[in-house]
Amino acid sequence: MVTHRYKLDLILDTITDGVLVVDSQGVVLYANRAAEKLLARSPIVGQLLAIPVNPDKNSYQDINLIRPDGLAWAEMRSAPLNWDGQPGYVIALRDITERKHIELERQKFVSLADNSMEFIGMADMNFIPFYINEAGMRLVGLDSLEQGVRTPVREFFFPEDQRFIVEEFFPRVVHEGHADVEIRFRHFKSGDAIWIHYNVFTIKDSTGEPIGFATVSRNISVSKQVKAALHEASQRKDEFLAMLAHELRNPLTPINNAAHILDRLKLEDPRLGWATEVIKRQVKHLTHLVDDLLDVSRIARGKISLKKERLDLVEVIKAVLETARGFILPKRQSLDVRLPEQPIRVEGDPVRLSQVLLNLLDNASKYSPEKGRIEVNVQLLGAEVEIRVQDNGTGISPELLPTIFDLFQQGTRTLDRSQGGLGIGLTLVKQLVELHGGQVTASSPGAGLGSIFSIRLPTLAGTVPLSVSETPKPSLDTGIRVLVVDDDPDVRESTALLLGLNGYEVRTADSGERAITLIDTFRPDVVLLDIGMPGENGYQVAQRIRRLAGGGDLLLIALSGYGRTEDLARSREAGFDHHLVKPLNLNVLCNLMETEFADRPS
Repeated sequence: MVTHRYKLDLILDTITDGVLVVDSQGVVLYANRAAEKLLARSPIVGQLLAIPVNPDKNSYQDINLIRPDGLAWAEMRSAPLNWDGQPGYVIALRDITERKHIELERQKFVSLADNSMEFIGMADMNFIPFYINEAGMRLVGLDSLEQGVRTPVREFFFPEDQRFIVEEFFPRVVHEGHADVEIRFRHFKSGDAIWIHYNVFTIKDSTGEPIGFATVSRNISVSKQVKAALHEASQRKDEFLAMLAHELRNPLTPINNAAHILDRLKLEDPRLGWATEVIKRQVKHLTHLVDDLLDVSRIARGKISLKKERLDLVEVIKAVLETARGFILPKRQSLDVRLPEQPIRVEGDPVRLSQVLLNLLDNASKYSPEKGRIEVNVQLLGAEVEIRVQDNGTGISPELLPTIFDLFQQGTRTLDRSQGGLGIGLTLVKQLVELHGGQVTASSPGAGLGSIFSIRLPTLAGTVPLSVSETPKPSLDTGIRVLVVDDDPDVRESTALLLGLNGYEVRTADSGERAITLIDTFRPDVVLLDIGMPGENGYQVAQRIRRLAGGGDLLLIALSGYGRTEDLARSREAGFDHHLVKPLNLNVLCNLMETEFADRPS
């Protein structure tokens, strides 16, 4: 026959809560299976338990359970009980260990969040916040957590940003589990914008389903302001450099033109010939400095680009050497050149490769004494070509060598600054060589012992057709009519005279309005047009010319002191066919005109 005690045991062993009966001393008189599992003791009957109970009435409390496998928590209810004639207590235990762990983690999170300087918050799937830390409330101007939890997430943002946040950003968070964006928060009291790095991730339940959102976001207003200030300063610097280049190039143009006019006139006095060569050489040097000055801005912004073509590097080097002799020979320095007899085929920008070698030769001459020695050695090394420029000059100290290619880096200068330079050239060399897929290195035995710069560039295998670019020599009767438009009389008249001496029929205009009138009467083939003119600038005049009857057939060439990438792009938009930078390179201009009108009937 089944007894009542046995039935009770069966019932109590099926429930998940632990049930104990202890005597007044705490010795266990009865325990169901759940109690043994919770206390991690089996059997437990007869053991002494140090569990505090309330002897007077039913009570609820959370207690710590020290088990062999660690600490656990239980919710305990106890009541007095007479068990087989003995006074004691019945104790019910419910395992709340997991809940306690979650609560402790939550308390740790809240403690960390409340002491954090970052915006920390949580919201449900309807974008209604249920927690915002103190720093977050201060940041957006909330007076209390109650005010924050009544405010939908979208209200933290400006109206123009709300659609993006709700319809684009949060769906991405749900899809990817995390997303971040730099966006403005709206201050609740002042309405001011606060730039935030908004970092959001989903809160998931035990099945992995998203049940809310959490954010740990950072105020980046100061860094945004600094970046904006730096960007503005960079823009002002670029504008200043562009204006400086324009102002420097404008006077260089008539000086350069005058030197070429004197050269063209072939006057007999040898002193005049010497003076003409000095002027031409110094104009080239000043032009080189202006170009380097502008390139420093392009380096900083990563804006240097190449116009690559297949070419014979030997021919490029020969042309550079001819230019370099102009500053090497006056110092009575020797130039020893060893070039291979066969062509060396590379893919590169001939202008930029010339700039690289010219900078190295300029440095070698600049840092070498009178009657110094400069060597250029070019040789093929497998699939590469090596160009070595060696001198016996001041050399490079060990301290300077690791940073020799850094921007504005220079060696120790004397008071006369006879070595000149801006500390830009070698940085340009490194950038341009690397853009060509090569590398450049510098070495020196030490101060006073000269230096060696070595460039390695990849070559093209096999026989490759090379680009041909020859500058035509204009005849004395070209039949081409050119209208020169410039508000600077020296630039205008010297350009006109130089073109006239080279066989072109020329008229001049000092304004856009005068140019429009002359186009109707003179009917030029080419309009050489300045950009930076008062009143109507060159872009506006170009647009007017293109709208004239027959204006679309004119060869329209900008000649300007402005030569940035954006200036060239603006010229194309205004309708110019070409954009030349002052000072005028007569050979380049003649090449453009002669090519354009090569098939014109005489």
